[in-house]
Amino acid sequence: MSALPQIKPSSIEQVNVLANGFSKVSANQKEIVKIFNQKAGMVMQGMCKFEQDFEYLYPLFRGLSEAGKPASLNLRFSSSEKSVYFHYPLSSQIEVSLFFSQLILHLQNEVKFKKVLKEVIVNRNQFKSEQFLLQNAMMDSAVN
Repeated sequence: MSALPQIKPSSIEQVNVLANGFSKVSANQKEIVKIFNQKAGMVMQGMCKFEQDFEYLYPLFRGLSEAGKPASLNLRFSSSEKSVYFHYPLSSQIEVSLFFSQLILHLQNEVKFKKVLKEVIVNRNQFKSEQFLLQNAMMDSAVN
């Protein structure tokens, strides 16, 4: 059983995310991770490389992938490169593609959540600043 919630693919493209050799994953119109892969005999092998601004997602990717990866998927993590190397038998293509699709969806949602959270925090800080200025202005007028 996977630690990731079961998500049905919304399109055949999502299932075949690893089938075409190269994929770019984006959120908020920015690339998060690039996935490269190639067929080598009866095995697919490849790597996931996080973009510089999204390297902070590497530990989340690692934790989620270790918690719910298919048994046929072998992962090797490179913390210094913020990359993940993988290989799996061709017979596991659909299972592994679904797993990566779920994982990538979680990463995209995390990026979107952090963007919204940042906006909420900025708005809250602006409100507090305005409230402080208003209180000071009212105190000054009450004293005069």
